[in-house]
Amino acid sequence: MPFQLEISRDMEEYEQEVSVVDVYDIASEIGKEFEKIIDAYGTEAVTSLMPKVINALEHLEGLATKNERENTTVQELKARIAQLESDKVEKAEDRQRFEKVSNFEGLQFPQLYNGVLPW
Repeated sequence: MPFQLEISRDMEEYEQEVSVVDVYDIASEIGKEFEKIIDAYGTEAVTSLMPKVINALEHLEGLATKNERENTTVQELKARIAQLESDKVEKAEDRQRFEKVSNFEGLQFPQLYNGVLPW
């Protein structure tokens, strides 16, 4: 079964990405098709086409490699953002606790009236 890539018109809907392994699978399928053409029509039938296809596959491999690196970077950045957001929430909670404690310590219990307890 040949490799098929679903292409969407809207890039936001684009869900499937081509990996380096996918490129190797595509190259293998193309190679098998070239063999069939060569068996049926001889090497002259693909002589001029083969270098162009190989060049395109090499470019696709390079883009797939770059894409995989960028996806790794994006995942690392997302994890860092999540950690920073968590730290921010934790610091805000600590600040609120500190303010409550500071406000509580600011009150004097029991209240002294001229140094005498009111009860």
